[in-house]
Amino acid sequence: MATIYRKVYPVPMPEGAEIINRRGQRLARWIDGNGNVKIAPLAADGKKIMHKAGCWYARYTDADGAACRASTGCHDEQAARKVLADLLAEVDKIRSGILTPQESQATRHAARSIAEHVADYLAFLKVKIIRGRRLSESHRYNVDKQLNRLINECGFKRIGDVTRQTVTKWLSDETDRSDKAPRTVLKYRMTLMAFCKWALREGRIVSNPLVALPGVAVDEDRRKRRPLAIDEIVAVLEVARMRPLRDALLIRRGARKGQEIAHVSHTERNRLAQLGRERALIYKTLIYTGLRKNELASLTLADVHLDCERPFLALAARNAKSGKGASIPLRADLVQELREHLEEKLTRRRGEMFKNGRTEMPLALPGGMTLFNVPQGLVRIFDRDLVAAGLAHEVVDPQTGKKRIDKTDADGRTLDVHCLRHTFATLLSKAGVVPRMAQELMRHSDIRLTMNVYTHLQLVDTASAVELLPRIGLMQREADHNVAAGA
Repeated sequence: MATIYRKVYPVPMPEGAEIINRRGQRLARWIDGNGNVKIAPLAADGKKIMHKAGCWYARYTDADGAACRASTGCHDEQAARKVLADLLAEVDKIRSGILTPQESQATRHAARSIAEHVADYLAFLKVKIIRGRRLSESHRYNVDKQLNRLINECGFKRIGDVTRQTVTKWLSDETDRSDKAPRTVLKYRMTLMAFCKWALREGRIVSNPLVALPGVAVDEDRRKRRPLAIDEIVAVLEVARMRPLRDALLIRRGARKGQEIAHVSHTERNRLAQLGRERALIYKTLIYTGLRKNELASLTLADVHLDCERPFLALAARNAKSGKGASIPLRADLVQELREHLEEKLTRRRGEMFKNGRTEMPLALPGGMTLFNVPQGLVRIFDRDLVAAGLAHEVVDPQTGKKRIDKTDADGRTLDVHCLRHTFATLLSKAGVVPRMAQELMRHSDIRLTMNVYTHLQLVDTASAVELLPRIGLMQREADHNVAAGA
């Protein structure tokens, strides 16, 4: 039989409560913070009181005959009975076939605010696993920001307010704005589409309102990267090695502006020199391994295997973009530089421990220590290194008046940290590495991505390849023809 009730559960005894007997029942009496006298029955152990919840709950049988309990959300008994009556009416509609169970569930969800659904979606993303890894906190932050902006600007109050027409207009308006890149608008579209697909799977809506939602035209060539040439690699590595110390020595104002004569202590000079050596080695390792910046930053000393027959770096699946672990082979000269880098780290660690009064010096570095201290701002640091190497220059944005770094060449191709991975792929191709092997080293699932996106060959490369073709005896035939003509 359907009924309403309020939950009763034990809670700690209020401070200052006294035990009284009333009509054979033991009760606790106390004065609350508002000065009101409160009375409640004792729990079975006599050390707690039985608290009655303020909200009413409904107990009823659903259309399948299963016992159900649900909160009415009401503190008033009469209002709670009205909610129970609505629930029973819905059960009757399902039994009679007027409503399907899915429509009934969606109807209940439709009454909730869309903000509640977004909160549930973010909680789902927090535990979602993709390729063996949980979604990053930054991704969830971006999803939260994008959904809330869409909800506010489109005026969505309930999940049923989301319509294809409203979203289409918003996407169109955003695309027409001069300060919005199409890819940015596309991210908002993808985020809302994913939210609606999740809501459909969870039974919160009976159909996806964004089916046939128009796409966003994106220029696929908006960012065309290019690899570094050999001389450019040398220039960037040299700048990376020297710039930390040079920047500290540089006089930036006054009569001696531009001169590298600032006072820097011997200790600071050593630290900056070491910082430069590590930065140059970071770039070199990215070029010779094809690792992504975050993948390199995740490597610990336990992942570095330099003393085996074929030295390699072990990239864990949880740290790889593809979600698959890999063994990254290392060149002999890079192995030697990595050994020197680790010896320098060990020497520096011993010096720090000695300075702190430790007498026992470690024989080796801990396996959990990272191979490199890859800075969070490596992208901006690389940009500055490009400027110092003469591969980029600062310009003033005419719209904002702010300085920015122009890294594009005459063909509209650009340079950034990820170009070091493009450089790796291009060097493999120039060295004659077969495409299938290059795909394996790049850790791509599709060989077309390796050859069409990451491999960049210029006319000088293709011309050299043509010169490798065997000579065809055309000149001999011409000589025979001349002999015949003379005869």
